[in-house]
Amino acid sequence: MKSIVLSSRVKLDKFNKINFILDEDLTNFMDQLNVNILPISFKKKYKINFKNLENANGLILSGGGDIYEYDKTKENKIRDNFEIELFNYFSKKGKPILLICRGFQLLAKLNNIKLTKIKNHVRTYHSLKLNKSKFINCSSLHVNSYHQYTLANLPKDYINIASIDDGSLEIAEHKKKKILCLMFHPERPMVSKKTILKYLKNFF
Repeated sequence: MKSIVLSSRVKLDKFNKINFILDEDLTNFMDQLNVNILPISFKKKYKINFKNLENANGLILSGGGDIYEYDKTKENKIRDNFEIELFNYFSKKGKPILLICRGFQLLAKLNNIKLTKIKNHVRTYHSLKLNKSKFINCSSLHVNSYHQYTLANLPKDYINIASIDDGSLEIAEHKKKKILCLMFHPERPMVSKKTILKYLKNFF
């Protein structure tokens, strides 16, 4: 069974130690992908011990909340910093990376791209028509939506796989690397959950 590093919401306890919050949908999603969650460990305060991640088969930066620029909490700042380190590490290793919602938005920060606020995308659903993708071999999906921000445009090395009329970028992928970006939450209920799960299993 493959081992995947999963980064999720964080909360600092009274000792300023990081606690990862894995909700029921996210843990069930990892079970459905048939992968083990490889824990993130720190060699010193907020510094990742990458030696423990050498055998990891991939990375998921999950959703939940906003990046620091749009919600200035200490937890978001810490999370942004170590998730950027994780992204850079796995990207250089050429291993699969899945960016979910907040993770997709963090890609904008990495590439100095602004996010734009968007209406009618929280706790709703919509249909997507897909362009040709290396990772998702279907023409349409019906997905959920829980985000307030979307990327103004994509980094130059990425292509748009699906967007909707209001300009929200919903799916993108790297032109060469195995990096897939989803603005919806594949771990949460939606009509196309089984379909996207099938392709994500193949992705990893």
